[in-house]
Amino acid sequence: MSAEETPKKENTEETPAEEESTATFEPVVKLEDVDVSNGEEDEEVVVGYRSKLFVYGETLLNKGTGNKTWRERGIGEIRILRHREHQRLRILMRQEKTMKVIANHALDPRIHLESNAGSDRSWVWTAFDYADGELAETVFAVRFVNSEVAQQFKEKF
Repeated sequence: MSAEETPKKENTEETPAEEESTATFEPVVKLEDVDVSNGEEDEEVVVGYRSKLFVYGETLLNKGTGNKTWRERGIGEIRILRHREHQRLRILMRQEKTMKVIANHALDPRIHLESNAGSDRSWVWTAFDYADGELAETVFAVRFVNSEVAQQFKEKF
């Protein structure tokens, strides 16, 4: 008998029909709703623009060598917030997706915006920042989508 002539076995086994699960699972621990505060409840937004923030400083590889470069800190909405009670202004910027604070410092009359070399849509300034949890003097640069938005930010600053 050749391979072509061998009788084929028919699939006589039937697959069992899938059943719908009726099991119910109860949580082991019951959690209560917690009100989370982001620290912005007592403040109103004066102005906010989407931008990219840069920081001038040493990278982890260049720590202690004195080689400083511009490095990107994140993209998000840079906002100027005014406290409702004592009217103090501060800059707050959070990363778009993670909402991590990447800039958080008070706006002081001694802080002056300077135009960035070769760009009409970015500004540079120095401030004592508290975004990383410790107070540190930081040089910031912010770049906007166009020069009109950059001028509007400078007027509100």
